[in-house]
Amino acid sequence: MTRHHELEVGLNACGVEVCPHASHRQLCAVASYLHRPGDEDEPQSRVGELYLYQLRPADDDDDRAESSPRDRWTFAPCATTRHTRAIFELKWAPATLARGDTAGNPALAQADAGGFVSVYEVSPSNPDDAADDDAAGPGSSSSFDVNEMASVRCGGGGLGMATCVDWSPATGDFGGEYFGSCRLAVVAADGGARILAWRESGDLEVVDLRECAHDLEAWAVAFAHPRSSLGSNDGGFIFTGADDAAFKGWDLRAGLDRSPPAFVNSRTHGAGVTCVAPSPHDPHVVATGSYDDKVRLWDCRRIHRPLEACDGVDCGGGTWRLRWHPEKRAIACAAMGGGVAIVDWSGREGGGAREIDEIDEANEAEAEAGGVESDVWDKWEPGSLSAAFRYGGHGSIAYGADWGWKRGGVTEDVVVSCSFYDKGLHVWSPR
Repeated sequence: MTRHHELEVGLNACGVEVCPHASHRQLCAVASYLHRPGDEDEPQSRVGELYLYQLRPADDDDDRAESSPRDRWTFAPCATTRHTRAIFELKWAPATLARGDTAGNPALAQADAGGFVSVYEVSPSNPDDAADDDAAGPGSSSSFDVNEMASVRCGGGGLGMATCVDWSPATGDFGGEYFGSCRLAVVAADGGARILAWRESGDLEVVDLRECAHDLEAWAVAFAHPRSSLGSNDGGFIFTGADDAAFKGWDLRAGLDRSPPAFVNSRTHGAGVTCVAPSPHDPHVVATGSYDDKVRLWDCRRIHRPLEACDGVDCGGGTWRLRWHPEKRAIACAAMGGGVAIVDWSGREGGGAREIDEIDEANEAEAEAGGVESDVWDKWEPGSLSAAFRYGGHGSIAYGADWGWKRGGVTEDVVVSCSFYDKGLHVWSPR
């Protein structure tokens, strides 16, 4: 293991997200959360700060580079700290705000303790700055502005906190058209689930709502893989998880408020479901995290009865956030008191595009006949999950982990992670 760089942010760090777009692969957004209890003079409050860093290989003049500069990575702040409500989740949009022939600026969604979902555009402070990392040297840096595009309150009940947000998938080269048709899914501390869409005015609005999607606080939401047989490829199916230990699926074509969930599993997780992460490599593979310390994989080809693909793996602490490697069947897991774990999966989903049609047919037959036997369910290599590496470098609870520089020919794996009470932000390589 090589720990490249660490620093302390201003408030308690609770999430980290590396931009998935090749044109902005160096950008790393960090969320923070601080609860101020209040007293007889001041009411309690929950405040946060949004930090934006550039993650880059050190140049030859950097003291950290030592004898191998390309093996060293550093953080550099690249935007003014944005003061906001306490942040639960940040998520980069899967497409950029393309304008004309330009690559476009990335957009970032935020779910916060005030019950709001906000979307920011991240743009270069100097429009003449090169957006493409390949055009810049390893140690060069740019500055960015983080400007709010839209915000809508969508948390309800009790504390009214919005706890998790996800973007509908982008298929093909949508460019700027994506933002005219995309949706966002959000869950909240009231147990509700909501779907957001854009108005022609550019504002966000709640277009679908299930007030009691879960019996307790909901922590997790994710859209299904765009090539799965669940829903449609424009974001027709979501997964949710909550403190009621339930993992649920919802077919949005029927409407959140008008139909029961497509499936409910309340027996497998030993505690609250904290994270849902569909695999980018296998359309029907979904990972879940839980306060019971385990990462589990699900075979979601049977839309009404997903099955565990293999035995779960214990990560030594509540598995709060899971992020798949963009090229490997590996997961970076922020395991709270257990630090950060790298979880490998040795299996795979079999078949291809033709199998998706076969899965659809098998699900339809099962729904009509109350059960069906099909060899399509046998096309699966379950493999096993294993904790291949554990990072114990943080001094407190690890709430965020992601893979750095997700595209661009980088040979070594780089992980960015953060921890809460010590306000730590680290970048390291597991091997």
